[in-house]
Amino acid sequence: MISFTIPGDPVGKGRPRMTRGGHVYTPAKTRNAEAHVKLLAGQAMAGVAPIAGPVMVEVRVACRIPDSWNKAKRAQAKANVIRPGKPDLDNVVKMILDALNGVVVVDDKQVCVIRAVKVFAPVAETTVEVEETICLVAVAT
Repeated sequence: MISFTIPGDPVGKGRPRMTRGGHVYTPAKTRNAEAHVKLLAGQAMAGVAPIAGPVMVEVRVACRIPDSWNKAKRAQAKANVIRPGKPDLDNVVKMILDALNGVVVVDDKQVCVIRAVKVFAPVAETTVEVEETICLVAVAT
């Protein structure tokens, strides 16, 4: 299993942008976030070749409770009665999966199980775990 932590506020995958001339590009914030995740993932791999088989990815996004919130709302956040809003969890997972390409996995199409959660915590960070797995699918009839 490969595990690493991305410190700081979570960053979701930004939508592609287009110049007036029709050139499509990825926003700088997304490019920088992917490069940072790729660096951390590479350090966690410690020179090991990317996984070639099916994998399960677990992502735990921890967001700080805003200082501007009143005591009652902060208590609800600590008790997980309310959950963080932006960025969208699926966009955070997509950015991470794209960054894992060629570093932790050969290609993110190998991901057959994703577990993801977004919660409030004292420290903003995202924890990523990637584990080789056997993907069995049970079909209900």
